Amino acid sequence: MLETEFKAMLTQEQYNDLDRMFKWDWVKEQTNSYYADPSMLLKKHGITLRIRTINGISKIQVKAHKNENSPLQICEETEFDTETIPNKFAADEVEHMTGISAPASLLGSLTTLRHSLMYSDGVEICLDKSDYLGKTDYEIEVEYTSEIPDSLKEKLADAGIEFKDAAVGKMTRFMQRLNDVMHGED
Repeated sequence: MLETEFKAMLTQEQYNDLDRMFKWDWVKEQTNSYYADPSMLLKKHGITLRIRTINGISKIQVKAHKNENSPLQICEETEFDTETIPNKFAADEVEHMTGISAPASLLGSLTTLRHSLMYSDGVEICLDKSDYLGKTDYEIEVEYTSEIPDSLKEKLADAGIEFKDAAVGKMTRFMQRLNDVMHGED
């Protein structure tokens, strides 16, 4: 599946304003468990390997990023069923899922409270509050398969939301925080 989305980080105030601005179709909690290989080959190839758990159902997800360092994110995403969240994947398992032969170990997890709304046909808004390693952050994602309506662009602009900076994905933010924690920075 090809995923196309704009992302922007938010302040807590912007998050609260957007939460009140829209009538959400649903709210759910999801946990992403992240994996990395010792040589960071997956990262070098722009691949995220994670297990996403929602309502007790877990799926291995592989995201291959097509254009990093942009507010517009394009990813090829593949899913595999899983019954468990293993501490490690063997090199041959990772190769089967990603095409890269490298063992991968569980780094930790990030839990997101996600508000979602189908704004129009082919346009979904996701408002996220994520907690990981003692940190909380906020972001908006506008996922689309058709043109984003001008009315939505105007609402977001009026709320001070701009999609101009390069988007930093959840795994990258998690990894930065993990690095800070490991080096005693807070």
